[in-house]
Amino acid sequence: GVDLERFRPGRRSADQRPFTIGYVGRLTPEKNVRLLVEIESALERECDGDYRFVLVGEGSESGWLKSKMRHADLRGVLRGEALAEAFANMDVFVFPSETDTFGLVILEAMASGVPVVVARGGGPQFQVNEGENGFVVGDVTGFAAALLRLKSDRALQSRMGASARQHACENSWNGVFDQVYESYDQFLF
Repeated sequence: GVDLERFRPGRRSADQRPFTIGYVGRLTPEKNVRLLVEIESALERECDGDYRFVLVGEGSESGWLKSKMRHADLRGVLRGEALAEAFANMDVFVFPSETDTFGLVILEAMASGVPVVVARGGGPQFQVNEGENGFVVGDVTGFAAALLRLKSDRALQSRMGASARQHACENSWNGVFDQVYESYDQFLF
């Protein structure tokens, strides 16, 4: 479940900024975060520099990412309101991990009204309705293509963000507990 009060689109600030590609999680090898450098390189070949990555988290790959990425702002660990605001100010959320079983950060991004682009593999792909609230991709080329599509089509980004929020609303804590209680009713009474 996800906290819909904390993670919501209304936390987005109104200022103009470059297209913001976000990631939240541990910056470690099992999260496949080195792929972010390759994604950035692919974007550099295809478009101007009017974008930035915002990476929230810490880990053994932090220094390496900082030294390799030209358009990245590494924020360290954020919690509470600061984390919720970081999510809401993303234009798209990327998740390169192929090993996560669920990826709560996917729901937190969606609850914030942010479309997601996730790696094929692992559990996060099952939270994405392809082309509706995000994209599931298989490689760097797929990540770059999805990001460029959302960057160039703000109407699509907005529709997908609204769909992402709706998906998250269906997975709120209240909704999750309602499903549990419904199961109890079916099997116990």
